[in-house]
Amino acid sequence: MQVADAAGFHTVKRTAVQRGVIKAHSVHDAVQRRAAFQICADKPAPAPKAEKPQKLSITDEDDTPRLVKAAPADFVPEKLEIERPPRRERPRRERGGRRERRPREDRPITPSVPKERELIPVSEECMKKAETLATDFITGLLEKMGVEGQVQTLPQVECDQLRLEISGPDMGPIIGRRGDTLDAIQYLGSLVLNNALDEHVRLSVNTENYREKRAESLERLARKMAMKVVKSHRSMTLEPMNPYERRIIHAALQDFNGVTTYSTGTEPGRRVVIAPDNSYRTRS
Repeated sequence: MQVADAAGFHTVKRTAVQRGVIKAHSVHDAVQRRAAFQICADKPAPAPKAEKPQKLSITDEDDTPRLVKAAPADFVPEKLEIERPPRRERPRRERGGRRERRPREDRPITPSVPKERELIPVSEECMKKAETLATDFITGLLEKMGVEGQVQTLPQVECDQLRLEISGPDMGPIIGRRGDTLDAIQYLGSLVLNNALDEHVRLSVNTENYREKRAESLERLARKMAMKVVKSHRSMTLEPMNPYERRIIHAALQDFNGVTTYSTGTEPGRRVVIAPDNSYRTRS
């Protein structure tokens, strides 16, 4: 075996150390050198390591590693067909006894105005007693309010109604905003009468002809809003009203073509709704 020079010895030493044949500090004398040369010549060199697969990228210019390779531009994914179990066919039930719906023009038209209430006559003795109680109650109420006024009885129009008129120099505080104070006085007087009498008496309190003026104003408002409903074909809701004022709205639009009226909500916020009458358009 040829003797290696100094550079060759260091190469053999490094190879032997890497293969685990000798330790790094044990190669000193010529015997160990020869043994190292002999072992390195007899033992085959280790197999080269397999190259790692190149990581795929989306584009050729992008070197960022990606998990999958980008699909070509003309790639069309295939539609996966999933096998589903056959649907169980159920026997179809026969619907019997169903009535046929009548066409709109054959349906009856419900009146928008509430039914007229039945008048129950009140005896003369009970009416006189009611007149005395209501007059005394309202007179005392005016004194408590600090308003100067007199209470008079108006001629009777209906058999169960007592009509009173309050007159004085300044009736603005008695009327209130949109008649709220006058309605409250009328409501309190009705409670007094119905608690003290055996028969039911309807009380109507008016001042400076306010009730008639309010009725005319509501009728004009009803016709104005009805015209808007006919043009826009949309329902419109009025402000909250008491039963007396709602009845005026219903009566004013009873014969108005193209609209219908109904009430919605609960007291004291119950309102009148003016809606387009589709059945009238079908008839015409």
